[in-house]
Amino acid sequence: DYLDETEEDIDDIVASRYSRKRGHLTSGLSTNSPESSDRKWTYLNVPEKDGDTTSINSMLSVYSETGDYGNVKVSGEILLNINYSYKTGALNILVKSCRNLAVADEKKQRTDPYVKAYLLPDKSRQSKRKTKIKSNSTNPEFNETLKYVISHTQLETRTLQLSVWHYDRFGRNSFLGEVEIPFDSWNFENQGDEWFVLQPKVEVATDVGLQYKGELTVVLRYIPPDRNLMLPLGQFQGKKSFKKGKKGDSRVPSGGILEVLIKEAKNLTAVKSGGTSDTFVKGYLLPDDSKATKHKTPIIKKSVNPHWNHTFAFGGLNSRDIRNVCLELTVWDKESLSSNIFLGGVRLSTGNGVSNGKEVDWMDSQGEEQHLWQKMIDSPGVPVEGILMLRSSMGKRR
Repeated sequence: DYLDETEEDIDDIVASRYSRKRGHLTSGLSTNSPESSDRKWTYLNVPEKDGDTTSINSMLSVYSETGDYGNVKVSGEILLNINYSYKTGALNILVKSCRNLAVADEKKQRTDPYVKAYLLPDKSRQSKRKTKIKSNSTNPEFNETLKYVISHTQLETRTLQLSVWHYDRFGRNSFLGEVEIPFDSWNFENQGDEWFVLQPKVEVATDVGLQYKGELTVVLRYIPPDRNLMLPLGQFQGKKSFKKGKKGDSRVPSGGILEVLIKEAKNLTAVKSGGTSDTFVKGYLLPDDSKATKHKTPIIKKSVNPHWNHTFAFGGLNSRDIRNVCLELTVWDKESLSSNIFLGGVRLSTGNGVSNGKEVDWMDSQGEEQHLWQKMIDSPGVPVEGILMLRSSMGKRR
């Protein structure tokens, strides 16, 4: 039945039921954390403890973007002041006002506007922020700050989407326009107010491979063959995966070595009752996808923000090999009585579509995947770290 409700009605239902169950509404569901709140937040304002918002996950599974698009001719502007605190890692979006908004309800000649924000590509409830609704105004004054806690490195990969809506208590909310602000080239030194012209909704076919499924933090290091001979055995964190000699001694792999430190993941999909997942990462160095070369991390139970700090090591790689292989890392939920559930994955390679002269589907790295791999190649022997957005599918990207 919730699917027939408007977005705001769903929010009200969820909020009221959750507050009755817990006795109060936590800041995990509010538009903004109160200034006096001492709640600790991790990336994208997801509560530090996974369980803080999980009791409402079943209801949120039916939540979707609803409302009327295109029924109102978009007009007007929105006044924003955007700043970033490097000290606290907080992105603060001060929504000051709008002017010359369209009249949403022709019959009543009124507009009851509010502003909604997402940090794309994350369209989850954790990423959503909203202002209060202003009654009957096409020139509303909001003066509300929408806050995100996010590292500057990750912020550069995000786009702020702000949309203005008319709230209809008895029908579907009406879309009044939006702005999208990419932060890859945003100047945070300029902290002045700025007017943005509201734009109509543009329907874009989304690449399923780019749907937001969370993030994976990895550290890569390629040790060329000539440097491998100079490193002590104890420096190989992944030596458990090396072949054993007859007497059980670990042998240093021949050739160059690729070390992959799987640090952590954030905002993974919760698939178990209670809103958690039992997560692990599996790794292959394509084109070799045999069981003999497969690597796996330990399983971290009941967490959608797991920390593994586990190293994979692949040996026998010369400089030519490293340009013709692809590191495929996939994240899974461990199921004891059924097949494991795929939660997302990444591929790290040159991304040129070719391996050893042959066209292959899996050499399809893009963006940060491709950038991090090239950075590793350009810095032999040096660890390079990156935060990668998980793909929702490991099929070839369009």
